[in-house]
Amino acid sequence: MENELENFAPLPRVYEVGFHISPTIAEEDLGIRVTAVRDAVEAAGGRMIADEYPKHIDLAYPIVKVSANKRATHHSAYFGWMKFDMEPKGAKVLDATLKKDDYILRFILVQTVRENTMAPKKVLTQKRAEEVVRTKESAPEKPAMSEEELDKTIEELVIS
Repeated sequence: MENELENFAPLPRVYEVGFHISPTIAEEDLGIRVTAVRDAVEAAGGRMIADEYPKHIDLAYPIVKVSANKRATHHSAYFGWMKFDMEPKGAKVLDATLKKDDYILRFILVQTVRENTMAPKKVLTQKRAEEVVRTKESAPEKPAMSEEELDKTIEELVIS
């Protein structure tokens, strides 16, 4: 029985990593940093499922990163993500690799599901847009309440 358990290889799990890349990277060099993250995933035994190329965003709060004994505060970053599958021990290796990368300000590595979790964007067709405009045009406007009517309504709502 013990020999059977030793030969048992854990099934790959699906993970997603979201990362902020330093805004000091020139936009033309951003592809090199993304490739470095992808290479780290593949070196840890990961197989890519999906990804999104990083986009420049303003951060909700500043991130401080110490690199080469210098402290830098960042108010923006390039944010991207990758979804892949790998064995759990590979995830630990990837975590350690990304922590050492001086160009990554912050990242999160989570276990997730293979299915697409992105909500599809609603497309407003020309026909639907015309319906919305017609509905707004045909809706009768409610007359404004006079001050007397408003006072009366408030008095009815107030419990003595």
